[in-house]
Amino acid sequence: MHSYVEPFRSMLPPNARLLVQAGANDGELARDYRALYPASSLLVVEAEPARAQHARDYAERVYQADLHSASDALYKQLEWADGWYFDASLEQLANPARVLQRVRKVLPVDACVVARITNGVYWDAPATPPRHAWTITDILNLFQQSGFRVVSGVLLNPAPLPPEIEAALRQRAAEQGLEAQTLLDAAQPSHYLIKAVPA
Repeated sequence: MHSYVEPFRSMLPPNARLLVQAGANDGELARDYRALYPASSLLVVEAEPARAQHARDYAERVYQADLHSASDALYKQLEWADGWYFDASLEQLANPARVLQRVRKVLPVDACVVARITNGVYWDAPATPPRHAWTITDILNLFQQSGFRVVSGVLLNPAPLPPEIEAALRQRAAEQGLEAQTLLDAAQPSHYLIKAVPA
């Protein structure tokens, strides 16, 4: 099991009636959650046909739809979800603020959004580089401007940076007249894990 699964699962609402996963993936987190809460229902919204088909292996329902252009009726159907989650998918959206704002319109006041977001300024996603390379400040602003309040966050991959990466960052800091530790701290996490609730 990937090391991020346990902290991610612990941020999701326990025993959710419905969880909405924005974008299909390998299903590891979904399977882990369902093992703990077998009565919960998972719905995946995925635009790409092959990925949507794969999601049928681990989700009760799959909607093949693009969250940007999906109808208001699709979002309305999901208004009783206890939570939405984005597993390295939020930063791949063309307009993540628009999607978050649409989710916010239908999200119950006691529900949440949880997102694992690539630290794209310094790291590439495992398969596809993120469309948006955000700093932690960018992420916090995105959620705030979309009608959410961030209530917790975790830095993932807190292992030491590889020596060659650390050396390159120290050289960059020296060339730019920056404090090396500031760059090293910003590069440390591979992902941010964010939990937000309606503001």
